[in-house]
Amino acid sequence: MSDTSADLNKPLPRKSRDASLTWAKQYVAAMAHHAGVTIGDRFGPFTSFEDCVGAGDEVADDGRYTLTYTVYADVRREEQIPAVRKLRAVLKAQGDMDVSGYEERPGEQQVILDGTHTKEHFSLIADSVRKTPDLLRLSVSTPCFLPPGAAQQKF
Repeated sequence: MSDTSADLNKPLPRKSRDASLTWAKQYVAAMAHHAGVTIGDRFGPFTSFEDCVGAGDEVADDGRYTLTYTVYADVRREEQIPAVRKLRAVLKAQGDMDVSGYEERPGEQQVILDGTHTKEHFSLIADSVRKTPDLLRLSVSTPCFLPPGAAQQKF
């Protein structure tokens, strides 16, 4: 049997919210570049910082957070599958991204890609927006970070 309290109190990676947001913007821009699409300004970008929630629904009050950063690219529906295929090929070639979900729906001209970075534990999504046919969503979500200088709360 493993000691789960040790896992709960494992030191968290440290990063400021500003540094996380800068990284997320750069990573999403790289995703758009590899997909050959341009991030639009009709919707977003959307930035969502949230408290980290533990496996036992515990929420610390030490400032730890996750970030989800989402942008949308104006991409004609019939160009979305080829664009996400390009992104998927680059992610797979880099070797540190586990593309855990990939689905093409040619009849509907939709695509869904989900992935998780095996070392840094962030996740990403690139998918067709169902209700707005000519939009492609690009999004990254960070793991739980503790702000620099904050004392990590123990459970």
